[in-house]
Amino acid sequence: MIVRLHSPLLKKKEEKVNKKLCSFNIKVSSCPNDPKVVTNMSSHVLSNEETLCLANGLNYGLVPKRIDSMNVVSNVEQFFHHVTDIFQQHKEFMKELRENEVKMDSDVRVLNTKELTLASDLRWITRSYLRKAEDFRLQKNKIDSKEEDYRHLLKKLKENTSIIITRPDKGRGVVVMDKHAYVSKMLTILNDSSKFSCLSEDPTIKREGSLMRLLLRLHNEKSITDQFLNFARPIGSNPGRLYGLPKIHKKTENVPLRDVPLRPVLSSVGTFNYRLAKALTHMFSDIIKKQNIIRDSFSFVKELKELPKVKSMYKMVSFDITSLYTNIPVDETIKIILKHLYEIRSTPPLIKQDDMEQLLIFATKRSHFLFDGKVYDQIDGVSMGSPLAPLLAEIFLQEFERKYLPSFEDMGIIYWKRYVDDTFVLLNPNFSRKDVCANLSKLHPSLQFTSEEENKDTCTLPFLGVLVQRQAGIGFHTGIYRKETFTGLITKWSSFVPKIYKYNTISTMIYRAIQLCSSNKSLHEEFEFIRELSTKNGYPAGFVDSIIGPKLNIINAPPSPPPSPSNTSTPKTETVVFRIPYIGKESHVYGKRITSTVLNHYPLKKIRLIYDVIDRIGRGFSMKDVVPKELISHVVYEATCSKCDQKYIGQTCRHLKTRMNEHLTNQNKFIPQLSKKAAITLKRNNNSHKSTIQQRPVTRSQTGKLPPMRIHLNQDDLNELFKETKINQSIEPPHKPTSAITKHYLSTGHVLHNSDFRVLLKEQNRYRLVIKESLLIKANEPKLNGKERSMPLYIFPNGTEIKKKQSKIKSTG
Repeated sequence: MIVRLHSPLLKKKEEKVNKKLCSFNIKVSSCPNDPKVVTNMSSHVLSNEETLCLANGLNYGLVPKRIDSMNVVSNVEQFFHHVTDIFQQHKEFMKELRENEVKMDSDVRVLNTKELTLASDLRWITRSYLRKAEDFRLQKNKIDSKEEDYRHLLKKLKENTSIIITRPDKGRGVVVMDKHAYVSKMLTILNDSSKFSCLSEDPTIKREGSLMRLLLRLHNEKSITDQFLNFARPIGSNPGRLYGLPKIHKKTENVPLRDVPLRPVLSSVGTFNYRLAKALTHMFSDIIKKQNIIRDSFSFVKELKELPKVKSMYKMVSFDITSLYTNIPVDETIKIILKHLYEIRSTPPLIKQDDMEQLLIFATKRSHFLFDGKVYDQIDGVSMGSPLAPLLAEIFLQEFERKYLPSFEDMGIIYWKRYVDDTFVLLNPNFSRKDVCANLSKLHPSLQFTSEEENKDTCTLPFLGVLVQRQAGIGFHTGIYRKETFTGLITKWSSFVPKIYKYNTISTMIYRAIQLCSSNKSLHEEFEFIRELSTKNGYPAGFVDSIIGPKLNIINAPPSPPPSPSNTSTPKTETVVFRIPYIGKESHVYGKRITSTVLNHYPLKKIRLIYDVIDRIGRGFSMKDVVPKELISHVVYEATCSKCDQKYIGQTCRHLKTRMNEHLTNQNKFIPQLSKKAAITLKRNNNSHKSTIQQRPVTRSQTGKLPPMRIHLNQDDLNELFKETKINQSIEPPHKPTSAITKHYLSTGHVLHNSDFRVLLKEQNRYRLVIKESLLIKANEPKLNGKERSMPLYIFPNGTEIKKKQSKIKSTG
C-alpha cells in the first residue's frame, strides 16, 4: 500500500538519479548481451564467454591501456599549422633565403607575437593533458576485470588463424567463418575470367610511373591545373586489397547459412589511381540528372506524400539489379561520359578527348588488387570501394533510363524512382510483376533484375528502411522497417566512447522516426521500440525521453524568419579540425581549453573536435592482405651503421625501397670500383695459388679443335693494371655527396647496406609524418642527421619525452 502510494515519487527519484548518472557518464547495469548478434558459420565452437564478448559488437570501445604521446604532439602541431598557415609561410621564407644565398638551418622558427603566444599556450595545455594521460595509464582500476577478460579472449581469437571474424554485409553484428571456406568463396568470384585476371607480377610501381608521366605532360600542356596535378598525383602507392563481407541476409530455407554468398569489397585507399578517381568524380558530377533519383529515405517519404491520391490505386513493386558494380560495362560507360563532356556540354574540358579517355582508363580498367597473396586485375565492371564506382554506376543507369523510360509505360510502369540499384515502382494491376521483370532484364545484357511485390493482405512493401502501406484512393502510410536480420545492436552504454556518440545513436533513431512515421500511432510505437532497444543496450531509463522532447520541439517549432539584409558583410569563418585521443573526461577538458585558447587569438576560426577511440573489440581482426615489403611507404625510417652504430633518421612518402636505393646509389658512386674488382680477383688468386689464367681464342687447326692458349698473370702485372685504372678513374669529374649516409662513408669508410635500414613508424598524413620524424630526431639525436630535419617544431621545439621504440619492424631490404 505504501509502495503504491509513493510509486510516482519513487519513479521521479529514479529518473533524477539516472539523469545524474548520464551527466557523469557512469556505467549502469545493462542487460546481458544478446548472443544472436554473433553468427558462427565456422567449425570452431565459441565458448559462452567468447560469444558474449563478441556480442558487444566490433565497434565496442575498450578503455585504452596507454596513450601515444607522439600522436598527441603531432596532432597539435598540425592543428597549429591549420590555424596559422605557418607551414606555407615557412616554405616561402626558406625559398627567399635560398634565393638570397643565405644559409640557415631548416628547422628555424619564425613566428610573430600572436603566433608565439598561441604556441606557448598550446604547449602548456598539451603538457597538462599528457600528464593526465600518464596518470590515466597508471590507474589500473580504470580497466575492470571484465575488460581484462575481454582482452584475454580477443587475444586467443586473434591467434586462431583458422577462422576470420568480420561484420555482415548489411546491418550490425559479428560473423565468424572458417578461413578456408572464406577463401574458397572469394576465389569462386575471382575465377570469373570475364571480370578478373590473375597477374604474374605486381604492376603498382609501373602503373604509378605511367600515370605520373601522363599527368606531368598534361600539366606542361596547361590542360590541367596545379591543384588537379597535386591532388591526383600518385606517390608511394599500394595495390588495392580485396575482402568479402558475408550476405547473411540472403539466408533462406533454400539457402542455408553455410552457402550464403560474399560481397567483394575493394579497399582502394592508397592505390595509384585512388586520388585520380576522386578528382574525376568532382569533374563529372554535373553529368548526373536528379529526375528519377531518390536521395535518401527522407526524400522518398516526402515524394510519396506529394503524389496524387489516384496513384495509390496502382500496386507497389520493387526491382533490384543483381551485382550492379561488377556488371557495369566500363567501355560503354566511358563512351557515355566522353559524349557528355565533348558533345553535349557547351564548354568542353581543356583536356583533349583522347587524354581524358586515358585518364578514365587509368581510373577504372587498371585497378589491380591483392587477395590471398596473389595479384589480380579487374578487367570489367567497377569495384565497390572505388570513389568512381557510384558515379559510373549512376551515369550508366541514367543512360539506360534515358533510352528505355519512354517504353516503360507500355510495360505497365506508372511511377519509377531509383536509389542506386533499388527501384520503387507503381505498376498497373493488369500487368504481371514477373513479366515486367523479365522484360527489363532483356533490355541490356549487363543488367539483370529481381523483383518483390507488395504483400497482398496488408498492401505493404519495404523500401529503403521504410515500410510503405498503400491505402487505395487515400494515399500512402509510412513507418520504420527493420529486416529480420536486425540484431538489435547499437552503441552500448558501457562502451568507452564519448557520450556524444551515444547521444547521437539515440538522436538519429528518434529523428528518423519523426520524419518517416506518417501517423501518431506508428510514431508512438517506434518511440516505445527505441526505449526498449536502448534499455537492452544498457542505457539509463529516461535517457531516450530526455532526447525525444527537445527533438519534437525543434521539428514542430515554426520556421525562424530569414535574417534581415545588412549592409555590412559577415566575416567568413573557417573550420579547423582537431583530433584528440579519448581517455574520458580529461579529453573533453583538453578540447574545451584548446578551443577557448584558439578563439581568443583567432575568433574567426571554428574548431571542430573529433575524439578518437583508441581501442575497440574489432581491432586486429583485419581480413586484408599485408602490403608487400617492397611497397611500404609513408614511413619514418632509421639507418644504422653496423661498424660504428651511428644512426640516421629520415622520412619518405614514396616507397621505402626507392628511398633506400637513392641513399645507397649515392654512396656507391664514391666506393672505388677498382677495390671491388680487386677484392674479387684477389679472392680468385688465393683459391688458385695466387695466379690468374686468361684464355684467348687461337686460329682453328685442321682438326677443328680449339687448343687452349694460357697466359699467366702474376700479382705485379695485376697491380700495374689496377694502377692504370685508378689513374683513369681520377680523371672523371667528382660526384657530389647528397646523402648523410654518403658523407658518413667518406669520413669513415663504413659502407651501409639494405639490411641496415628499418621502419620506425608509419603515418599516412604527410604533415604528421614530417612532424614525427622531427620528434624522433629530437628524442634520439642521431649523429648522422646533425641539425638536419624536415620540419621545425612550433609547439614543442625541444621535442617531448618520447623514447625510441624498442620493438623492431623487420627491414624491407
